[in-house]
Amino acid sequence: GTITDLEGKFSLTVSEKSVLIVSYIGYNTQDVTVTSKTVYNIQLEEDSQALDEVVVVGYGTQKKVNLTGSVASVSSDEIKDRVQTDVLSSIQGTVPGVTIVSRPGKDVSINFRGRGNLGTSEPLYVIDGAIADATFFSNLDPNSIESISFLKDAASSAIYGSRAAYGVVLVTTKQGKDGRMEVSYSGMVGMKAPTYTQDLVNSWEYAELYNEALYNTNPSAGKNQGYSDEEINLFRNGTKPDLYPNTNWVDLLFDDWTVTTKHSLNFSGGTKKLRYFAGLGYVYDTENIRNRDTRRYNLNLNVASDVTDWLTFRGSVKYIQRNKDVDGGTPSFDNILIVPSTFVARQSTGEWGSVESGHEASGTFVGGNPLRAYSTNDWSKNTIENSMYELGFDLKPLKDLVITGQGTYKSYEYKNKAYVSLKDDVPSFLNPGTVIGGTGNTTNSMEVNWKKHSFLTYTGMANYSLTKNIHSLSVLAGVSYEHYQEETLMASRQDFPADSFSDLSAGATSGALYQNGSSMQEYKMFSYFGRINYTLMDRYLFEANFRADASSRFYADNRWGYFPSFSMGWRISEEPFMKSMRHIIDNLKFRVSYGTLGNINNVGNYDYFQNYSGTGYYSFDDTSAKVIKESKPANPSLSWEKVALTDIGLDFDLWNGKLSGTADYYIKNTSDILLAYNVPLETGISNAPSQNVAKVRNRGFEFALT
Repeated sequence: GTITDLEGKFSLTVSEKSVLIVSYIGYNTQDVTVTSKTVYNIQLEEDSQALDEVVVVGYGTQKKVNLTGSVASVSSDEIKDRVQTDVLSSIQGTVPGVTIVSRPGKDVSINFRGRGNLGTSEPLYVIDGAIADATFFSNLDPNSIESISFLKDAASSAIYGSRAAYGVVLVTTKQGKDGRMEVSYSGMVGMKAPTYTQDLVNSWEYAELYNEALYNTNPSAGKNQGYSDEEINLFRNGTKPDLYPNTNWVDLLFDDWTVTTKHSLNFSGGTKKLRYFAGLGYVYDTENIRNRDTRRYNLNLNVASDVTDWLTFRGSVKYIQRNKDVDGGTPSFDNILIVPSTFVARQSTGEWGSVESGHEASGTFVGGNPLRAYSTNDWSKNTIENSMYELGFDLKPLKDLVITGQGTYKSYEYKNKAYVSLKDDVPSFLNPGTVIGGTGNTTNSMEVNWKKHSFLTYTGMANYSLTKNIHSLSVLAGVSYEHYQEETLMASRQDFPADSFSDLSAGATSGALYQNGSSMQEYKMFSYFGRINYTLMDRYLFEANFRADASSRFYADNRWGYFPSFSMGWRISEEPFMKSMRHIIDNLKFRVSYGTLGNINNVGNYDYFQNYSGTGYYSFDDTSAKVIKESKPANPSLSWEKVALTDIGLDFDLWNGKLSGTADYYIKNTSDILLAYNVPLETGISNAPSQNVAKVRNRGFEFALT
């Protein structure tokens, strides 16, 4: 091999039919086969991949350089090798203005550009054109994802109307390609440790601080009002652990290191007429609190068939199952702070602790012993099944016209069974033969919860594109229909013969915990949407979006919501006066957008109806009558939460894509926020009606360099 001089000249001795591979940063690599010639003039072409990059947007794709909205994208290469077991945690820190909140024991949440109300500010999730949710998105196999787009302003989000007030996350999964079958495997086995654990004072420090607190309250009583120096030394030297212990709850309850592993196996290939992609995934994850593990199974199957040159059918199946088992009780994190290190976790006799600072402990400390709660015969089993089935077609009756139809059925099923075991009162260590009253559990119980919801959507749209000379026009129009149904069941029983029973029917058929419950609800939505994109000379960009949504959650007079947006862009780098700078500036674009969006996520399915609950008594002609009472009055004027969003941005690419960046300033005004507005007690209304009464403003800067 060799390199050129400053003028691009080089010399190399090679045999005939050898292949020269010529490369340079920012240009496409070129292969040159050596012949009998001795002089070669080779001209490399600029690599325009960065400028030609296509980004997924609502109901379509656009060239990145032609975007007029605030859109960020993340490819699968950026997240697939991260050790997190869920997608949401994997994208943390990759997109400006997008905040990922992860709390131990809770699902990860995402937020765009700050909270906009007092309820949920979750974005809309769309996977391969189908509406999903945070649970489905977070549990996707990262190795089956092609790209993720984040629509952050009104110009890019308005096409989704009432669902997009707080942004949109668009996911495109991998598709099959023409060619022989390719098989890929990705696996990881790792160890994880808590990034932070509570640093609690030890027992002698606690005693000293307790003495100091009492002295500060009453100096005249001396400095050893709570603990003598001898007792403090007994805590320190550990010679009497049954009386003066040094209990570290963090060490007793948490493992320093736990195992996590994930594996993916993908198959892809096809012919010119039929293409397929199949992905299998498995995740096993243990928590730092012992005897808690989660297992996840993923299946992703995408198939596309070109029946003719003008008709393509496609289908997909996505299935996710997540199982979480807890063997033992769950200690209260509050009790880790409440029960001091001067309390004995377990006596040397094997009995649970009943001593604190050399004295018999209070029932609060004994009953709240975190280690005891952790070590019981309690258990729980949780299973979540998420599935999505899609069928669609693309019809091309004319050269520049594409008609698309898609039907999606999404199903979610949740099953949870939890058991609370019997617990005897804790024996007294200092007074053998007696117990600490009120520290046991005399009634065992089991509760079963089941929830299932289905979400059916139909979408039809037409997209017409035309390019002529310096003009480029794209028009999109479509309709969609959604139908959501939900059903829940709950049952609990008590007084099981033994802790070994796992069948609910083994419990008693009476008692306070003999309970059954159920609920059902549904909603529907019908929508029109459209978009116009116009580009002049690849320099001046204009986009307009509009969506109209009708929801069953509102009274007929307020059922429709209308959400327009407008945006413009100016590719300054394409102006003639920038010609002398093109060896430095590949792309420089200024953009501005304004639009309105709605939020339906904080509206209950029946909030505008009168609600009734329980029974009451009214007097009619001096006669008492049993009636159903109104618990919440109707509010037929209930309407959409509204978000008006202004965004001003600048995008740039420098030195053949070596440095790229975006800068945005935004103002987001949220009005008509839904709150349960209090009503006078004299009305007899127990639940305050939902009303559009609040407003919030968010504004800020975003800046990203890559």
